[in-house]
Parts: sequence; C-alpha cells; structure tokens
Amino acid sequence: MPRRPALPVVLLLSLSSAFLLGAAPPAATGAASSAPVTLRWKVPPESLGYAYTTEDTDPQGGRMRVDLSSLKSQGVSVGKRRQLFTIQQPTQAEMVLVLTPKPSGDVAAKVVVTRMDMPKARRPSKQDQSMAKAMKSMEGTVQLRGSLTPSGLVTSDLKREQRNLLAFMVELPTKPVSVGEVWTHSADLLKMGGRWQGEHEVLNRVELVALEREAEGRTVAVIDFTLAERHDGKFEHSDPSKSMPGMMEMSYVARGEFLVEEGRWRRIAGQMSTLSKGLMTGNTAQRFAMVPLAPIPAEVLAAE
Repeated sequence: MPRRPALPVVLLLSLSSAFLLGAAPPAATGAASSAPVTLRWKVPPESLGYAYTTEDTDPQGGRMRVDLSSLKSQGVSVGKRRQLFTIQQPTQAEMVLVLTPKPSGDVAAKVVVTRMDMPKARRPSKQDQSMAKAMKSMEGTVQLRGSLTPSGLVTSDLKREQRNLLAFMVELPTKPVSVGEVWTHSADLLKMGGRWQGEHEVLNRVELVALEREAEGRTVAVIDFTLAERHDGKFEHSDPSKSMPGMMEMSYVARGEFLVEEGRWRRIAGQMSTLSKGLMTGNTAQRFAMVPLAPIPAEVLAAE
C-alpha cells in the first residue's frame, strides 16, 4: 500500500493541540534541569487506579452508518444487503484502569467499564434498543487485561483496538528524553483489510514540551500527543464496476502531565476523532480525560 507524508490538513492537527487542550503547562516555580529525564511507572503494592471518561461532542451521540450493498452475503437478497444500518455510540462512558505491580517488575493492567450512557430517543428503533442494551450490559465487566513494562510498553498479545486503548493510557518514552525531543507512539490507528486498495498518510508525533518544577518540589513532564492516519482509495469487488470508493481518517490529540518522582500520570486529556465515507460513513469526536481514582471501588477490584 503506497505511503506518503501526511497531507497539510492532517499536519494542522499538530498546531491545533494547543487550542484543543488549553495548552498552558501546570503552575510552576520554573523550568527544571534541561538534562534528559527518565519517565517510569512506580506502582504501589496496593495498586493504582484511574478514571477514564469519554464524552461525545454531539449531545445526541455519534452515529456510524454502514452500507453492505457491495458485500457478498450468501442467502441474503440484494435488496436487504443494500439496507443501511447505524451504529450508535454512547454519549458518555467511563472506564477504570487498575495497575498492579508484578513480582517480575512489570505491571499488570485491567480495564473495567463502569458506565455507558446511550442517547435517549422518543421513539427508538429496535436496532437502537438492542444496541443500548448491549452497551449497558458491558457495565461492570473487564474489557481487557494486559501487561506492561515500567516504561508503559504493552507486552500482551491484545487485539489492535484493545492494545491502542491501553497504550494511550500507559505508554511512556522507552529512553531518557529532553525538552523539545520528539518520538513516535506504538498505536496503530486504522486497519482497512485485505480488500482495500489506496493511499496511506500518517502523522505520529509525541513531544516532551515542558519539564517544570512545582512549588511543592514535584517535577512535571508535559507531553503532547498528535497522531493521525488517513486512507483514500476503494474496497475492491470481483466486478470492478461494483468497487466502492472510500476514505477513513482518525486522529488522536492529547496532553499528559506526568509526575516524574511519583511515577504516575496526574492527568491526560484530549480528543479522538473519526471521519469516514464509503462502506462506513460518519463524523464523530469524543473528548476524553484520565485522572487518578482513589480509593479504587471494591467492585472494580473484584471484577473478573
């Protein structure tokens, strides 16, 4: 699949992060030493908890429309295949990340869904009712378990979406970094499948933008994340006249504040957006934030 430098419209994401995230570094007495700093998780024996919340920018919740007209479905009439169906997304959701140290020095992680709020419609369709029921049934369940190194590198064999979620929560630079230094993130935002043919554009930039010493003596590493991926092309069909053109773009823009001496995030916040046309059509955006949670609810610790 051809790969080119990211288009200017995607590159603008790096400029938008300051406005999107209210980009003022935390109140501080001054800049810390310019020497490289090593960022590592320091998880206490009693575990470390974070509340991860998302909110759709549309009060009615985002919707993704799926068109099956070009897909072969044995035993399903062409008329029914052409019917569109819609995937409704939650208006708000909350998950809890629990980190627990392992004897090996690595860290065990689990993510538990604690809340799923679906949009309320006056006359919801059967499909919307079914989707809302499925989403609500996720509350109280463990969505993923994984392991990570002290640098936040996810070592478990997880599905791409699960690995991305966990990596966005925990990943740190694997080597010492200085203010202004840029590196890449391990997240793989999009996978288009074997039938996709087209061009691929990508932006993957993580930067240590500030290293500040607070009045309390704590050192705060301020890290900006700007990731975007775009695919333009088509889903091929055995009959070329039935190939379906499409486009998909996904972006992740965030700012994190890491407490260096304490070895933990104080906060990560940002926005994740998806724009697609073709087989799937939608334009959705979710604001998210991850903050410490203490004490960790007993039902979350007990969730299996």
